[in-house]
Amino acid sequence: MKKPGAIIVTCFLGLTLAACSNSAPSPTSPGSATGSGSAVIEPETPSIGSAEDTGSSTAQNDPNTRIFRDCTITITGYSLSTDENGDSALRVEYLFENNSQSSASFSTTVIPNAYQDETGTYEEALSYTTPAEADLAYSALLKRIQPGETTTCAGYYKLESAETPVYLKIVDLRDSSAEALTCTIDIAKLFEESTHSADVSSTDGSADSATDTAQQQ
Repeated sequence: MKKPGAIIVTCFLGLTLAACSNSAPSPTSPGSATGSGSAVIEPETPSIGSAEDTGSSTAQNDPNTRIFRDCTITITGYSLSTDENGDSALRVEYLFENNSQSSASFSTTVIPNAYQDETGTYEEALSYTTPAEADLAYSALLKRIQPGETTTCAGYYKLESAETPVYLKIVDLRDSSAEALTCTIDIAKLFEESTHSADVSSTDGSADSATDTAQQQ
């Protein structure tokens, strides 16, 4: 009589365990397709120079501007001038912005070379020269400004020809791998415009002199 009872108890326990195993919910791994709300999406952090950084993007798209490691340089204009020896010189005006963490000057941050070579090799740079008259922008080449400040500078280059174009190349003094700021200037056109302006002034002056003489008579 004991054996049939033991068999019945064993069967009852087996059925109970089977029912428990079928009713237990299966665990869901975090972030799975069935785990709603379990996946966490981290917010994206915009990288430097992204579309949201409109100021930097605009500056980099300007062919006359280059953002270097510690400064931003913009070529704002150029004209013919004369140096202290009375020779023809090219005056190039720059806008210098200090992006570094300490005071800095244009001359201690970039190298602004100019070339005038008919062969196009640009091996020898034009000589830097001093303007014939005082120029505050020329003096500002060595002026140290604080981080975030800007100043206008002007470099003078002694010209070797009145016809050959001048090729400007401004490179980062502290990062030789940075892309240079370049510009080609039509010197012949500048001389033509300068000569035309001089002719107009001379003609106007002669006419005024003739008028003054007639009035005196």
